[in-house]
Amino acid sequence: MKLKDKWKRGLPYVGNKGQKVEQIMEVLPHGKRLVDVFGGGGCVSLTAISSGKYEEAIYNDRRKTVVELLRSLINDEPHFNLMDYVVLTREQFLDWRDNQPDSIERTLVLTVWSFGNNLNGYLWGNKIEKEKLLATRALFSGNAGTQLDELYSYAKNETTISGKYTVYHKWYRNRLEQLERLQQLERLQQLERLQQLEYSSKDYRELDIQSDDIVYCDPPYVGTSEDYGGFDYKAFENWYLHECPAKEIYISEYTQLPHTEVAFNFGKKQSFQAKGKRKDELLLRVIKETAK
Repeated sequence: MKLKDKWKRGLPYVGNKGQKVEQIMEVLPHGKRLVDVFGGGGCVSLTAISSGKYEEAIYNDRRKTVVELLRSLINDEPHFNLMDYVVLTREQFLDWRDNQPDSIERTLVLTVWSFGNNLNGYLWGNKIEKEKLLATRALFSGNAGTQLDELYSYAKNETTISGKYTVYHKWYRNRLEQLERLQQLERLQQLERLQQLEYSSKDYRELDIQSDDIVYCDPPYVGTSEDYGGFDYKAFENWYLHECPAKEIYISEYTQLPHTEVAFNFGKKQSFQAKGKRKDELLLRVIKETAK
């Protein structure tokens, strides 16, 4: 994906479809409206409205503060000074996670500073935490008390996180993951308001879906539901077969679900964090029985 198009990746969020989203768009049929049922970081919705295949897209996720974070960044209301989030210690992260009420800001912090974007574990292990925080302090404040402080003089005229991170990369190859994620949020802040995007935070069974909508679902994959507080696959199957009126329903999964066909096999998702053998990612199309 070209740099100018990376805003379409949306929020850095667990399960983000950034690696496959262009291929997903190629497979999904044209239509007046795309309904992104389990929207997550918004990657599919943002790519859909930029593709020209749809007049509008509904971005839905049951977690309201995730939806509101994406809306806030794109509309710049409320405005977040992302420079305030470049340094966060483990203790501060745990305080946000365990003691602060759910809010847009808390979701921003947990998204940027969690391992694998899981909104739960701190980004770095104990061994490298100090090293990474010192490098960030040197880059943004010049007060790390190490030789890295020379970075500040090189980057002080840069006014964006992206600019400062580019300076850092001229000298060092070590990644500062939180800055990569903040760069992504910065790109969203630079967008003009997207009129074709509608925001929603409903349970998937409560969505108002029309028969001619194109419906895309990226639910918790089979075998991973314990990471999401449980997911009722039988209820989901009943919904896509009997309750959802749309004729065109597509589902991302590792496992072929009942009453579906494989519309496309994307192969194995690349991941620097995954261990063990990964399954192929599938895009499934729901096959409904027609009345005789």
